[in-house]
Amino acid sequence: MKEMVGILKGDKVRKAEIPRPSKQLVDRFQKLPDRGGLVARAMDSLGISGTIPAAVLNPISPGGSVVGPALTVRNIPEREVPYRYWERGDRTLLGEREAFFLAEPGDVVVIDGASVYPASCLGSMSVTLAGRLGVAGIIVSGAVTGVSGIRATNTPVWARGGTTITGHHRLETIEINGPIGIENIRVDPGDLVVADDSGISVVPLAWVEKVLERAEKMAQRGARFKTLLKEGADRETLRKELADEMVALMESSVK
Repeated sequence: MKEMVGILKGDKVRKAEIPRPSKQLVDRFQKLPDRGGLVARAMDSLGISGTIPAAVLNPISPGGSVVGPALTVRNIPEREVPYRYWERGDRTLLGEREAFFLAEPGDVVVIDGASVYPASCLGSMSVTLAGRLGVAGIIVSGAVTGVSGIRATNTPVWARGGTTITGHHRLETIEINGPIGIENIRVDPGDLVVADDSGISVVPLAWVEKVLERAEKMAQRGARFKTLLKEGADRETLRKELADEMVALMESSVK
């Protein structure tokens, strides 16, 4: 296992190595237009529940996007108030930084902090560190602090919002690289995370190729219609193309 920082005990890491989609597949996802919503619609047509709208977890810096395998972090509340831990000189068990050192370049760290909300699961210094270590993006089902500092980095972050409440001595990172649930969506280590300003889609690893194929077909159909709009096609041409597109969409969803 990679050398850890020492914030957490090694037994908190459920998997030191995780399966990941191939770089070739990731590259194809990155070429999709408006990919957050497009991938979500592709999963809808295949019966997969796996998307979180930006209305729930919003981008801290609009304009960011990311495609990469998930590395998961699960946080739970501490039992005592923070003052007791500070008084005893106990060390913090906020361990997202351990995950950053376990990550491979291109990974997306996904943090379950719902049970400790609105305490912070992430700060600007951690985000800067994550970027330095090659983390492609961070998803937080919870709050973050140091918002202006996060916006100054090049690492995209999605979260419920900002907070002034520190996570130190309010939460414990109980597990890294185990299955988690964020905003009613399951995330397993190695699942593919696709996120942009529209929201976040989590593609189960076993479905990555199938979802990609469906999304690419949808993109091709959409591209034809956009071309007609750009070229100033007449009303009847647009009506017929749109009708044909809707039929093709419904047929593809049942195959």
